[in-house]
Amino acid sequence: MEQEHIVLVGGGLAGAHAAAELRKRGFDGDLTLLSDEAERPYDHVPLSKEFLHGGHGYHPLFLHDEGFYREHRIDLRLEARVSRVDPDDDTVHLDGGEKLRYSAALLATGAAARRLPLPGAVGATPLAGVHHLRTLGEAERLRSELRAARRVVVIGAGLLGCEITASAAALGKDVALLSRGPLPLASALGTEMATVYRDLHLEHGVRVLSSVEAAELRGSGRVDGVLLTDGRTVPADLVVIAVGAVPRTGLAEAAGLAVGDGIITDSALATSAPRLYAAGDVASVWYPRTGRHERRDHFATARTQGKAVARSMLGERVCYDEVPFFFSDQYDVWMEHTGAVLPGAELVVHGDTEARRFVAFWMRDGQITAAMNMGLKGVPDAVTPLIHAGEQVSDRDLRRIVADARPA
Repeated sequence: MEQEHIVLVGGGLAGAHAAAELRKRGFDGDLTLLSDEAERPYDHVPLSKEFLHGGHGYHPLFLHDEGFYREHRIDLRLEARVSRVDPDDDTVHLDGGEKLRYSAALLATGAAARRLPLPGAVGATPLAGVHHLRTLGEAERLRSELRAARRVVVIGAGLLGCEITASAAALGKDVALLSRGPLPLASALGTEMATVYRDLHLEHGVRVLSSVEAAELRGSGRVDGVLLTDGRTVPADLVVIAVGAVPRTGLAEAAGLAVGDGIITDSALATSAPRLYAAGDVASVWYPRTGRHERRDHFATARTQGKAVARSMLGERVCYDEVPFFFSDQYDVWMEHTGAVLPGAELVVHGDTEARRFVAFWMRDGQITAAMNMGLKGVPDAVTPLIHAGEQVSDRDLRRIVADARPA
């Protein structure tokens, strides 16, 4: 009988956690982890934070030490380029001609930083000093140039853009944050909580330009300014474009898999082809609780989906329905966000907003749909089961959650 062989395509959080979970759960067959990067699997979380500004962080960079993969008989191959996946023949093809037969395979190819079609950022000779941030290599290049830069412009005021802004400001740079919307993080947090973050950046000397769009990057060889659609020019020695990510679905599309905003899977993380699964930033997963496919581009999702897909590949009955979670560490302010802000939800805030030690609850029909704790810890443990179960809660319950939280 042929030896079982699981092939994991993608050496990010989902692939690495799937590999570790497979061994933890007793899988004794061959296990290959293919990464197209030069470094062993690492955590993306620190890249926009302490990796840039050099301060204290909450997450180590690498997921495991160098000996972990050898000790657990995980064949980790770095700089391994996959040319195609053949679901009809259960084969992964590598550049160079090698073929890997699989009994099950995972596509955890992640996502790439979204590019803007701006003059100066694209074309045969893009300007120097223009950066994106998704990989360790991109972070290393940004960190190197950031030290010498004086004027930094960050295009994009989502979570990543705000964290890069905070890191640059912590290094004493003159930073301008360009927000397409009226406030940074408005689409994720709503007006009231987004205002908290705008004020936080303003307090640290950041120029927040709202309701603006970049039209062109200007410079001769190297960027020296960002032309806005309203005609203004923002001076810059360095520009970071942080406008979201695009799922890397090329292999899945070429293999004939169902693809939408990511590789489409069921709640067990199985794709439209037998024995082929997807997880992490590239996966558009069916969530029974919300009744739709969702692609969640956060570290917690990649980690938990990696563990869940390992169980699914081993034949366990899996229904992935985790409550969304992310956190952000900007300046000296800690924030965690649990759940999803749904249309029609009412915002209820308890705690000390001036000291930035509070919890914001989004409520609908007496249920918590989301909670954001700032300057406090322990809240996700309290609210996650309530959100998952759809339990009715009173204002007294909300106040108790805040009272039981501990300072960050």
